[in-house]
Amino acid sequence: MKKYLLIILSMSAFLLPARAQDDNFIFDMPNDFATLDTVVHPPRFKSIHMIGVSYGVSWSGVTSSPGISQSKILTYNNFGVYYTYYHALWDHLFNFGLKTGAMYLHEGYVSEREGYGETCTLVNVPLISQFKIDFSIFRVLINLGTYGGYRLTTDKEGGFDKYDQRYDYGVLGGGGFAIVFHPFEFHIEANYKYAFASQYQTNKMSDIYWMYTYPQNIMFSASLFFHL
Repeated sequence: MKKYLLIILSMSAFLLPARAQDDNFIFDMPNDFATLDTVVHPPRFKSIHMIGVSYGVSWSGVTSSPGISQSKILTYNNFGVYYTYYHALWDHLFNFGLKTGAMYLHEGYVSEREGYGETCTLVNVPLISQFKIDFSIFRVLINLGTYGGYRLTTDKEGGFDKYDQRYDYGVLGGGGFAIVFHPFEFHIEANYKYAFASQYQTNKMSDIYWMYTYPQNIMFSASLFFHL
């Protein structure tokens, strides 16, 4: 009998401190992980918002099928207003930007052999992904995007007719460089713009022999931006 009592007392002496230790571990230990998901870390890279204006020179022509003899034309009265947003993708890749705005420009062609051609004024709204590489006070710029637009006027006799397509859309791409002197930036760019919309309806010249005419444009521009 004494033997069994000694065993019971020994087990009780062992279990009571262990349980007290467990109670302290479960209920008294602070939870250091309770606010882990609520900690707000500051962004590694600061986003940049800019607005700016541009002036450009345009060298334009058309790609046609069947081909026509043409001369490209050079125009000077090309202006733009833009908004640019540089941001870090997932807070790690800081080379990304988005550029949009409105462009007022001239483009056209001259075909002396066929005896026709025209120069149009247009408004284009671009949506451009602008990738940048920064070093010192300079940026290297790479542009790739799309645009939509509308032809406002033409200099051909009689103006637009029912065979003219006034809506315009296509792709553009190019590059350039920037000089940063905060809060300003000065950009020099060269871009190529190609229309997916034919300038004329296919039966403008003939109901039998269809013609496709797609404007293309090389644009050189200088822009001044202001950091917001």
